[in-house]
Amino acid sequence: MFETLSEQEREKLRDLINRLLKVNFLIKELERERYQAARKLRPQLEEFFKFLNWDFQLDDRHECVFAFSKDGAHRLRLTRDESIALLVLRLIYQEKRQGVILTEFPLTTKYEIRAKYETFRLPFPGKTRFLELIRLFTQYKLLQPLDEEVNLDDCRFRLFHTMLYALDADSIERIHERIKAYDLELDEEELFDEVDETAAARRRTRPNHCYS
Repeated sequence: MFETLSEQEREKLRDLINRLLKVNFLIKELERERYQAARKLRPQLEEFFKFLNWDFQLDDRHECVFAFSKDGAHRLRLTRDESIALLVLRLIYQEKRQGVILTEFPLTTKYEIRAKYETFRLPFPGKTRFLELIRLFTQYKLLQPLDEEVNLDDCRFRLFHTMLYALDADSIERIHERIKAYDLELDEEELFDEVDETAAARRRTRPNHCYS
């Protein structure tokens, strides 16, 4: 599979594989050199992840790479507040992406996120918890804070197109329904949703699909 590659290409391939096993999204905007290497080494990456029974997708339209285990061995359930936060962000992404060209990313603010919570009469996370949520979604390349102070209402967040893969939702109406389906009287420990995660990452559990 790798016999025709030069030593330099093999090094790049090893780097890409380890990178995608650690965090299964790769975005051109954040890692241009790796993205270009992934395009060049696409056949080898597809062959490797096929051997692992993983799905590998290089989406040139949205300029991102996505690898995930078909049997869900690397997937993680999110807590209820993490699931709600992801759904809210996905809804904002879905609403805003219609107004931007494909090469740009939708922008939102903490104020807009809070307002969306209020729309559904959901309790908004406290400052510490909100920071933890932002760190989680930043780690998985779903968004990027553009301002240093995350807990200010005017802090801006760039929402990446990986949202399309992280949460399988066809329409705004469907996302609305999923948010409304939460019973706020449920026990705080009940788990509802899931997040793609590699074998090297946090605790493991059974899958649904990506984060959805």
